[in-house]
Amino acid sequence: MRTARGGLAVSLGVLVFAALACSFSASTANISDLSLAKDKAATQKTSSFAATDTVYAVATISNAPGAVKVRGRLAIEDVEGETAGPIAGLETTLDLPGSGTATFTFTPPTSGFPAGKYKVEVFMLNEAGEQKDQKSASFTVS
Repeated sequence: MRTARGGLAVSLGVLVFAALACSFSASTANISDLSLAKDKAATQKTSSFAATDTVYAVATISNAPGAVKVRGRLAIEDVEGETAGPIAGLETTLDLPGSGTATFTFTPPTSGFPAGKYKVEVFMLNEAGEQKDQKSASFTVS
């Protein structure tokens, strides 16, 4: 009986060691919130903008055990005469040392954003560049 218990304890110890040695990760790092606003502090949250409004996207990163990269981009969903998809040149990547906020600023062109439906897409990447989470938020320009 004593030998069986000892063998069980050793086996359990080996399994725990193997799991740790295989770089087991139980990280729950995520994008817990994505807000669109008319101000950098995101006190004026909205999903409707004028053609000349600057669009601020504030992503909250939670439970990050270490450094992460947060990529934000603006994409067209439904704008007359435009192809749907990411807008070239309107993508930014920010480095965060851990949990915190990443604020993206999308300034309209001189003629303003064309009327229609857009979205902001935010991706959280680990230090190796692997995508770990993503969120998007849609808005309209009128």
